[in-house]
Amino acid sequence: MAGNEKHDAFHLITRLLKGGAEGHTIATVRGLDEYAFTVGYGAEYDHEQVDLLARNDIATKRFPLIRHYNPVTTGPAVLQLARYLRREDFDIVHTHSTEAGIIGRFAAALAGVPNIVHTVHGVPFADDRHSAVNRFVLACERQAAKYTDRIVTNADVIADDYLQRGIGRPEQYTTVYSGVDLDAFRDADPAADLPGERPRVVMVGRLADGKGHGVLLDAVESLGDFEGSVCIVGDGPLYDDLDQEIRKRGVTENVFLTGFREDIPRVLAASDVMVLPSFREGTPRVITEAMASGLPVVATNIAGIPEQIADGESGYLIPTGDPVELADQLEELLGDSELRERMGACGLERARAFSVATMIGELGSLYEELLAGEKNKTI
Repeated sequence: MAGNEKHDAFHLITRLLKGGAEGHTIATVRGLDEYAFTVGYGAEYDHEQVDLLARNDIATKRFPLIRHYNPVTTGPAVLQLARYLRREDFDIVHTHSTEAGIIGRFAAALAGVPNIVHTVHGVPFADDRHSAVNRFVLACERQAAKYTDRIVTNADVIADDYLQRGIGRPEQYTTVYSGVDLDAFRDADPAADLPGERPRVVMVGRLADGKGHGVLLDAVESLGDFEGSVCIVGDGPLYDDLDQEIRKRGVTENVFLTGFREDIPRVLAASDVMVLPSFREGTPRVITEAMASGLPVVATNIAGIPEQIADGESGYLIPTGDPVELADQLEELLGDSELRERMGACGLERARAFSVATMIGELGSLYEELLAGEKNKTI
């Protein structure tokens, strides 16, 4: 690469909202200065995320035909994207999330893009999703893997899961843990405006299907009267339903919806236990953020979560859809401040493996390897 010329790289994500996959993507394109990035996204987006990219001189492109689990628009979306990629002549296409990953890789192959990378942020096959949908996604993932130079997973166990399902070959896989700015959480001042008393249990994430909010409410209801409170932080399509459910169950004295918060480091600093009873995940950034804040974490034993949480040491791993086990672990943690402190200190130590600097460095090395291989092919 002569002089200051940069390689052109295109990242594509299904929805540019305020979630973990989006945070991972934005951190990557902001951190790798050696590339000229464009970020593509589908029909759903948050203006603030687009503005953030613009302030960092990163180009963006919206593709309205890319929609969350909408098979009707999938074919046209592939053709529309392929035309764009052929015209722009990118050196690398890097896709994120299920729909963008399938559409983006088919389109990149049609357009003749020399280097195609896909990051798996969460395993899309789950017990709470219809079996027909799982079969369709599996077929698409198997086919898309044939056009992929490198599949990035944020946990070794996810790569193993995909290989067992017949998706790709072992040599295609690379594990890169999703990175977090640890200092922002380690040094945060506690938020003073959160509702409820301490000890405070907090759940942070988009209010959408699959996150296990109902499991948390079941667990809290079974606890009856307890010292402390529960804050559910985030926004999304389930907000009104959750609000009604909290009222219906009569737990308004203990459970609070805060809505979306920009100050997650301060929210975690004002909390004592983190919960994530999800049905499907990858390696959730919010767990790393909680560990960096010194909180014990109770989360489901799925995907990459066991690579983050040392069960019984920095928190507890529970089965999916098990409010009884969740309630038992919460009761133990809420009643023992020394246990919380000990587990929090262990989590703080484990969080060091999940820094954003490490993530960016490993992705940069991956890109260099692909580009060097491409150059060798032309010699």
